[in-house]
Amino acid sequence: MSEDGIRFGRWRLLPRTRTLVAGDERVVLGGRAADILLALIEADGAVVDKDALIRRAWAGRTVEEGNLPVQIAALRRAFGAEGAEIVITVPGRGYRFGGARLAPSAPIQLAAVRPAGPEPSTRGPSLAVLPFRTTGSDADQTHIADGLVEDLITALSRIRWFFVLARNSAFSFRERDVPASEIGRELGVRYVVTGTVRRAGERVRVNVDLVDTAEGVPAWSERFDHTLDEVFALQDRIVGSIVAALEPGLRRAEIERLRRRPTELPRAYEAYLRAVACMHPLTRDNCAAALGFLDQALAIDRDFALALAAAAYCRMWRVSQAFPDDTEAEAAAAIRLAEAALAQARDDPQVLAQVAIVFVYLVHRLDVALLLVKRAVELHPNSATTRSSAGWAYLYADEPEEAIPHLEEALRLDPLDPGAGEPLTGMCYAHLVAGRPQIAVRWGERAIAGSPERLSAHRAYVAALGMANLSAEAAVTHLMTLDPAFNLADYRHLHSRRATTRLLAAVVEGLRRAGVPERPNPSAKPTLRIVRGG
Repeated sequence: MSEDGIRFGRWRLLPRTRTLVAGDERVVLGGRAADILLALIEADGAVVDKDALIRRAWAGRTVEEGNLPVQIAALRRAFGAEGAEIVITVPGRGYRFGGARLAPSAPIQLAAVRPAGPEPSTRGPSLAVLPFRTTGSDADQTHIADGLVEDLITALSRIRWFFVLARNSAFSFRERDVPASEIGRELGVRYVVTGTVRRAGERVRVNVDLVDTAEGVPAWSERFDHTLDEVFALQDRIVGSIVAALEPGLRRAEIERLRRRPTELPRAYEAYLRAVACMHPLTRDNCAAALGFLDQALAIDRDFALALAAAAYCRMWRVSQAFPDDTEAEAAAAIRLAEAALAQARDDPQVLAQVAIVFVYLVHRLDVALLLVKRAVELHPNSATTRSSAGWAYLYADEPEEAIPHLEEALRLDPLDPGAGEPLTGMCYAHLVAGRPQIAVRWGERAIAGSPERLSAHRAYVAALGMANLSAEAAVTHLMTLDPAFNLADYRHLHSRRATTRLLAAVVEGLRRAGVPERPNPSAKPTLRIVRGG
C-alpha cells in the first residue's frame, strides 16, 4: 500500500513507518501499539477480543494479560485528547475502533522492524518502576523492596504530568537482566526507575536510579539511608524521600533532553516544557517567551490542563509586575485560563496548585482557592511545588501561621530548586505579617542571597528592616537601583485588589518606615522588571 496511509477523522496512519499524522503533528507508534491499532481498524467498528489482540501484537508469545492495557494506554496517549474516542473499551469483551475510516483498503502487514526507542507521548514522559534488587539472603529485604516499589508506583501515579506504568507489567522484568533500552521498547516508556535495597544491621540503604531508556544512561540517582524500625513507617519515609527527589529530577531531565534536541514544531508537551524552562526567572521577556510556547501547546491541544494552568500563572505574574498596559484585561484572561485548567484536571496537584495561586492573588473565589491547595497537598504532599503554592495561598489569605509550615516543607523537599527564592521570600513575608520582623529580616537575607535578581525578595527584606526599626538605607538604595521608579503609591495601586489585607498593610508600612519614596521620581526609569514567582 502507498504511504498515503489509512485515513480516519483528522488522522492518517502510515503503516510502513508506524506513524500517525495530523497536520504538522507526527507521532511514531511502537510496533505493538501499531499492530493493535491496525487490528482494530481492520475490524471496522466490530469488537476485537483481548486474546485476538494479544495474538496479533505478540505473535503467539505467552504474555500476561496486563501487557495489553499498557499498549492500549500508549496508543490512546498518541491520539491525545481523542484517544478514548478512537480506541474504545467494551467492558468484558475487548476493544473497538471508534474512528470514521475515510479510505477503505485491503488488509496491510506492518514491516517487521521495531522503533529505535520507547514510544513517545504527546502528554509527558512515561515511566516504569522496576522491581528493586536486594543484596544478601535476608527474606525481609525482598519484602521491604517489593513494598517500596508498590508504594512508589502508587505515589508517583498521583503526579499527573507523567505516565506511570502499572505494577504487573513492570514486575514482568523481575530476575531478568535486560538493557534499559530494551525495557523501554518492550514497555513503551521513556524512563525506568531501578533500585537496590541493602540491610546493614539496624539500617537500610536504598539506592535509586532514574534511567533514560533512549540513551541508556542514568538521568538522576540518589541514596537513601534509614534506620530499620517499624517496616511500614520505614517504607513511608523512604517513598516520601524518593518521590520528593525524583519528580524534580525527572522534570529537569526532560527539560535538558529538549534543550539538546531543539525542534521547530514541538508537540504539546514539548512546548509546555520549553515554557517551563523559560519561567526561571520570570522577567518581562521570559514571560513573553513562555506564553509563546504555551500558545503553541494549546494550539495542538486546547484542553491541555498543565499548559492552561501555566499560562494562567504567567498572566497573573504579568499583572503582579504591571507588565501589560491593561492589567484588568490580563487578569481576566488569567482567570479564564485558570477556570479552563480546573475544568480539565480537578485531581492534578500541579494544576490545582497553580490555579489556587491565580485565584487567591487575583481575589477570585478565595474559599475555593484554599480548598484547591489543600487538595493539591493531599494528592502530592512530597512536592515542593504544591507546598510552596499552599504557603503563598495562605499568606495571601492572611493566614501566615498556616503558610509557614508549607513554605518550610517546600525548602526541605527541593533546596536546589532554581525557584527556591520563592518560598524564602514567602517566609520573610509570613513572619512579617505574623509580627516577627526580626525573624523576617533573617529570612529576607536568605532570600536575597538565594535569588539576588528577585525584586520581590528585596522588597520583602526592606519592609522587614523597616518594621524591625533597623537601618535600611543600604537596602533601600540597592532596591531603588534595581527599580528606580518604585514608590509606595504605585505599589498600593498595583495591589489594590488586596487593599484590606494584613499582608499589604504590613509591607507598605515597613517600606514607608525604611524610607521608600511615597511618589515616583519623574526622571526615574526602571532598569530591571521583576523576576521569579511569588
